[in-house]
Amino acid sequence: MFKKIGSNNLDEVINMNIIISNEIDIFALDITRRHNKSGLSSHEKLSFDILNRNNLIQTVFDDKHFGGVIITKDKLKIPIINTAQPRVYQYFVAWHEIYHLFYDEEQMDYNHNINIDLNYNERKADYFAACMMLGNIYEYFFSIEDENFIDKIIKCMNAYKAPYKAVLIQLYQDSKIKYNNIKLQKSILEHFDLDLNLIEEFERLELDVELVKPSYVINFGGLDKIIERQIEENPDETYHKDNLVFLKKLREKAQKIKEEITNDN
Repeated sequence: MFKKIGSNNLDEVINMNIIISNEIDIFALDITRRHNKSGLSSHEKLSFDILNRNNLIQTVFDDKHFGGVIITKDKLKIPIINTAQPRVYQYFVAWHEIYHLFYDEEQMDYNHNINIDLNYNERKADYFAACMMLGNIYEYFFSIEDENFIDKIIKCMNAYKAPYKAVLIQLYQDSKIKYNNIKLQKSILEHFDLDLNLIEEFERLELDVELVKPSYVINFGGLDKIIERQIEENPDETYHKDNLVFLKKLREKAQKIKEEITNDN
């Protein structure tokens, strides 16, 4: 059972990050060397470029806690991202699933909870995602002239296209390990468990509100056509047909959920 991260266990999270940091740094460097041959500079474009080359499915699930998963269908590994989540969470989940796809020796069908997990293997995936997204966020935070703490955090989210808690966790780690900034640590703990209406916050600050809205994209990346071609090439292999049935059912379900959600809105 995964343990949700809150202000009460944030120090435990940082201690885990320190233990795994060298390993995660190696993985982050590997992405740059082996998986960014097109030279993409924005992390969100790079993550989806990598996943699209590895059978990505973007679809809609009516589950506010479900961010994504990598499922194994016979010989296929299929990353799935829930586009009913706000885009900033989709970007985070994309990097999270890339960790599981390439570097997770315990790879199984992990569901990713968007609240961010304290499970050890999931912490590796979340920390990898943060490393790929956040860069030197501490210096950026202090370059913002606003005095209001929440406004500065929202502007960090906008600049780095990263989730609220991911921003706070990285700032807390930097303020504790690198800079010994007790004042910032205290502010982060005071605001960590807030349930903000991010759409209202982004609108108030006149930022790109689409970042904190769902995209509701349904995109199977031509995976069904790939499987149809495999059926033609290997007609005796029944699992290809099973995979095609699975995809068709998933697409139909996603379309139905999308219609229900958009009609309600």
